[in-house]
Formats: sequence, structure tokens, C-alpha cells
Amino acid sequence: MKVPMQWIKEYADIPMSAADYQNKMIMIGDGVEGYEETGAEVDHVVVGRVLTCEAHPDSDHLHVTTVDVGGDAPLQIVCGAPNCRAGILTPVALVGAHLPGGVKIKKGKLRGVMSEGMLCSSEELGVPVELYPSIGAAGILEFQEEYPVGSDVKPILGIDDTVMDFEVLANRPDCLSVWGIARETAVACGTTFHKPEITVTEAGGDVHDYVQVDVEATDLCPRYIARVIKDVRVGPSPMWLRKYLYGAGMRSINNVVDITNFIMLETGHPMHAFDLDMVEGHHIIVRKAVEGEHITTLDGKAHPLTAGQLVICDASKPSCVAGVMGGEESEITEKTHTMMFECAVFDRAATRVTSRALGIRTESSGRFEKGVSVKTAMEAMQRACQMINQLDAGDVVSGVIDIYPDPAKKQVITASCEKIARRAGVDIPADDTERILKELFFDVQRDGDKLTVTVPDFRQDVEGEADLCEEALRVYGYDKIPSTLLRGETTPGGRSDRMRLKDKVSHVLTAMGFYEIMNYSFVSPKSVDKLMLDEKDARRNMLPIRNPLGEDTSVMRTTLVPDMLSTLALNMNHGNDNARLFEVAAVFDPEHRTAEGLPTETRKLCLGLYGKDADFFTMRGVVERLLKQLGIAFDVSRSNEVYLHPGRQAKLTQGDQVVCVLGEVHPTVRENFDMPSRALIAEMDMEVIARLQTPMGAVKPMPRYPAVSRDLSLVMAESTEVGPLLADMAHAAGSILEDAKMFDVYRSVAVGKDMKSVAFSFVFRAADHTLTEAEITKAMEKLQKVAADKYQAVIRG
Repeated sequence: MKVPMQWIKEYADIPMSAADYQNKMIMIGDGVEGYEETGAEVDHVVVGRVLTCEAHPDSDHLHVTTVDVGGDAPLQIVCGAPNCRAGILTPVALVGAHLPGGVKIKKGKLRGVMSEGMLCSSEELGVPVELYPSIGAAGILEFQEEYPVGSDVKPILGIDDTVMDFEVLANRPDCLSVWGIARETAVACGTTFHKPEITVTEAGGDVHDYVQVDVEATDLCPRYIARVIKDVRVGPSPMWLRKYLYGAGMRSINNVVDITNFIMLETGHPMHAFDLDMVEGHHIIVRKAVEGEHITTLDGKAHPLTAGQLVICDASKPSCVAGVMGGEESEITEKTHTMMFECAVFDRAATRVTSRALGIRTESSGRFEKGVSVKTAMEAMQRACQMINQLDAGDVVSGVIDIYPDPAKKQVITASCEKIARRAGVDIPADDTERILKELFFDVQRDGDKLTVTVPDFRQDVEGEADLCEEALRVYGYDKIPSTLLRGETTPGGRSDRMRLKDKVSHVLTAMGFYEIMNYSFVSPKSVDKLMLDEKDARRNMLPIRNPLGEDTSVMRTTLVPDMLSTLALNMNHGNDNARLFEVAAVFDPEHRTAEGLPTETRKLCLGLYGKDADFFTMRGVVERLLKQLGIAFDVSRSNEVYLHPGRQAKLTQGDQVVCVLGEVHPTVRENFDMPSRALIAEMDMEVIARLQTPMGAVKPMPRYPAVSRDLSLVMAESTEVGPLLADMAHAAGSILEDAKMFDVYRSVAVGKDMKSVAFSFVFRAADHTLTEAEITKAMEKLQKVAADKYQAVIRG
């Protein structure tokens, strides 16, 4: 926020240089980004009166003038401005003067005539027409008032000030005002804050005869104040007002509009002025917009409104976007006769949302977004009416409309001086704590160590003892915090259960030759299309990103499979003969939300591999070994994932919980991902694995008796599922069976059409004796019987 120092000095003395003042403000916690001396590039420019103006003897547009600048004799100056004439007062740059842009005035001849200076335009002096009226670059600047010749032009033109640029943080909206800065200045410099005495001269009448105000959306507008000004006299603002606005980065428009901007900058309360003759029905309604409404704002742009946006309306349509910008139709013009001042408080969140939605950012919206005090709105309104009196810009109608259904109460905080000092880490004496808080305009009652503090109306950021501690410490001095050496103490960390599980999985997989990969969580919705999922598949319901970098990163992924397939395809197409990859990452489910309303995140494990000898059984062996290391028992059955080969896929389950789905990638899906060769993939739910894993049991002693192996080859229908068959045979063999596995599948004409031959290996062992041939034969007969009776699987001849 830019504030001229002369404006600050209206309310608080600054007995020091700008540099020292900047340091003082920084040391009490008020950021200052820098300062700029207006008119610093201008010197030796004075008021001069043109005594004579004659045509140049050797030019059709130059003039030879004599100019009185208060010296011993008039100066002869050659000037080419068309408005140069005898009798006018104008800025004169003397020989040796400096102007903006590094220009230095020298004595010299123009077309053979000596010139001892330069008559200046406003543009050459860097003075905009809003600051001092002129014809700009079209001619020299003419002073409208009488000034002594030879006097410095900088105070006259308002370029003799120093503008401080304050960095106001979000928690100090009170400092988005000159009064707020002046209060801080008084504390920093040890001076006194002088707020002007506010009195308003009323011209009679009744405000209710001029306007009716209704606030329907009291949740978004807790206070609305209106006053009416009749017999409005619109005109230019005085120089001092234009100067202050210019220093603060705003241009002068007319006296009425300038008053609203001045009050906003001085008090921190944005204001708006309505031409009441343009307000239909003289009725102001504060309500939420309805779908289909629109408004043309003061900048001439039309904006569609959405339902819920807060607007100020007349009897039929919106006239102003509350807290953001006024409407073009009711703006103040030279024809305005009766107007209404508005000083209101609007909800900060609603203002921010509306401002962003409409793409309008103003000084007003910025202040409402940070928070405007509801308690001090009346003071700002009265100050504006006082300015109307002061500038004779109209007559103030008697009476005020103040819709304030739920007045805010004074905030009182009880604190301890000892606790404040202990929290600050500095021994701040209780007397100093009390003094500092009083200097900061807190009402303080002290009883021994106990403080009862009433927060001033303009401070919305102070809520408890910690805030009082901060106030006391920043004024007492951050430099008084004792220095301490760095300490080498560290907090011992640890691995969570989730981290330890991931570490264990990574260890097992890397031992089997896998490499870990990482992909972005945001993907293209087209990636799921390549998997050929059903339209109703939940994995198609992907969470969209509000501000994506592009379509290829516009949604959050619901499965890790597309990214794994893309990575495998990339390796294939770059000539890598084989690859074993895995990824552990979260997927996002927007259908099921957390208590906070966020999408559910589930960690998944995805495995991918390809190579010359890699097939379905390779991937199944990897998954089974991993689950065995985690102590998870499982059953194997057929799955029906559409992106997997229909005859080369399986799912591993425990009860009704699916632990893993694995298989060979469907040929069509391979083509969709531009994969030149076969690939295997598996996806597992890490949350399920975490629930089902079991710790390693007691260590078993080495077996004392020998094992006996038997192989068995069975012919069965092609459709027979091997997993259930193997499980049933193992169960039938009884307790002496130590291990059972399938090791070969054979198909040929000799085996038969739609038939297959599957070879199994069985290992038998007893814990307390050496098995006899009869025991082994009996177990083999039992398992063969189950195979024949239940699965029609017979011994291959």
C-alpha cells in the first residue's frame, strides 16, 4: 500500500528522515518495501511569468519570449508551444535544471537566438493531467492560480512528497488505511496519533423520503449504512486531495468520487456513491443474484451473474456488485443532482469468490477480502459526509439508514503479564506490557499480574493472549530476544506401518529383479478408454482437476494399470528385451468421500513384466512368492478383467477379499498401448495386504525324516480350472502332504481336442517317522479319486 508521508503527518508526527522512518516501522513489524521521492528528478524549476512573446525571426512556429523568474532581469527563452503568450504563469526550467529522463537544461541558441532555459509542459515534468489539469504534451503548463514568480513548482504541482510503500500482511487489514499506518507511526516514532474531529452539518429533510433500503442477505452483509446528499455539486477536487490520491496510486475523477476513494484510503472502509435519480424506485435491495442476471460495471464491461453472488439492486435489476465494483448506470456524473453514499461490510469469502469469478480485482474487493471492521463503518460514513461539507460538494440530508441487526460486541481478553513474558522469551516488565498495549489503543485494566484488555474496534486480528504477546514483543523490540547457539538435538524419527509394509514389498520384489517406477497421479481420461472398461465401471469415474496443465493431466487416476502399460510399451519400443517393474501409489475414488469431503485415497501395487520366457505362470509365481513372504494365504480362481487375456488371467482371494488380479494383457489392449510383444500385469490392493499379512511364526526345526516326491500327470477338459483342482487334491492327501504344485501344461492332438494334460508334483513327509510306501500310495489314491470324481481328470496313459 502506497501512502504519501505528508498524508501520514496529518495524523502523526514523523521527526526523522524517510530512511530512519522506514527502519522504525520495520522494527515494530510493519513491512516497508521501499520509498520513492516524487519529483526527485526535477530541480531548479520555478514559476515564471511570460512578459513578452514574439515570433521567431527564422521559424514559423517558435516564439521568442522574455520571462520573469524573480531574478535581477528577465530571461530570454525560445519556446515552440502553441499556447505560449504574454501574461501567463508557467513552469520554467532554469539553466542547469534537471528533468525526468535525465534531461539537463543548458544555455544555447535555437535558430540563431539565445535561449536561457525552457518553458515546460506537464509531460516534461512528469505531472499527469489528473494531478494538475493541463493540455499535456500539446503545450506548456499554465498555472490556474497566482503564485510568486521564482517559487519552486514542486509543492504547487504536488511532486514534493515521499511515498512509502508498505507491505500489509493479511492479518492486519487495519493497516490498509492511512489512519492505521498513522497509529503504527505514532507508536514507532514515540509521537501522538491525532484523529480528526468529525462533525457533519446537515441540511434538513429526512433520508427516508429519498431512499428505501432493504437487506435480504444479512448473512453476507452484516451492516449497511446509507446517507443521502442533495443538490450535488460535481466538480474538480482541490489540489491537496488530488495530490494525496496521486501519491497513493489513484487518479482524480471528480470531487464526489474522489471523496469515496479518499475515505477508503484514509479509514480502510470502501464506499460507493449511487446517482439516486438512476436508481429505479429509489429502492436499494441487498440480495443474492439469481441465475440469468447481468450487470455492466463502471469499466464498461458486461458481466453475467451467477446465483448466490451478492449484489446491490434497485427495484428491478442489479446496480452494483457488492464489494467489487459499481454499475455503469448509476455512476456519478456532472448531471447528478441527488446521490446516496453507501458504507457497508460484506462477507470476505463471498467477496473473494465473486471477484475471482468475474475476473475483477479492485482496491475495494482487496480490502473486503482481508476483512473490514463492522464496528467502525459509521465513523467512515460520517467522515465522508464531513468531506462533502468541507468541499461544498452538496448538502447532507438529515438522518442515517443503519441496518445492523446483530451488533458486534466488544472483545475482552484476560491475560497474564508473566505468561506473556514467558511466551515471548523476553523478560518484558509488566509496566511496559501495560504501557505498550495502551499506546496501541487497547483499553487495559491491570490488577497485579492479571490484565483485562479490551480490543479496539479496528483490530480484528487480536483474539487471545498469544496475540497480546505479539503486540507487546514487537513494540518492546525483537532485538531484545536473547541470542542462543544452535543446538544439535534431533527428534528421533520412525517408519509408519504403511512405510514398513512398502519397504518389505520393495525388498521382496527387488530381490526378484524388479525395478520401482513412479508416475504422476494425474492422467488423461483417454488412458482408461484404452483398457476397454465397461461404461459403468467405477474406474471410469475419475476426479477432474480444476486447473489442469492440459488434457493429458486433467484427472486423478483410479488405477495404476494404464501408466504401467505405458511404461512397459516405452521400454519395448526403445529396444529393451525384458523388463520387470513395480509401482506403489495412491488411486483416487471420488464416489466415496472422507469425513472432510475429500476423495478416498487407496494405495495400490502394480507389477508389470515382459521378456522372452515370461508367461502367465511367471507372473503368478512372482505374486505367490510375494504373498508367501507376507504370510498371506489365498485361493486361486478365474477372473474376468476385460483388459486381460480371457484365458490367461486369475484372481487371488482370501474369503470374499480380492488380494490380486493378474494375467496377460489382452491383445487389443496391447495394440491400444502400442506394445509390440506380450506383457504380464498384476494389480494388488495394499490396504487389503496390510490387513491380511501375518508376522513370521516360530522357527521350525530341520526335518529329521526324509521326504518322498511323486509326480502325477492328469488329462482333463480345457475348461477345468487347475487351481481349485490342486487345492482339492492337497486337501484329500491329508497331513503328510508337505507341498503340492503344478509344473507343466501340455496340449496336443494325442491328448485330445479341447483337452489338456497337466503335470503336478507332490512332496510327502511325516514329522515323527519315515513314511512307508503303503502310506504314500494311499495318499496318492485319495487325491486321484478326488480328481476323477469331481473334475473328470484321469491319469494320462
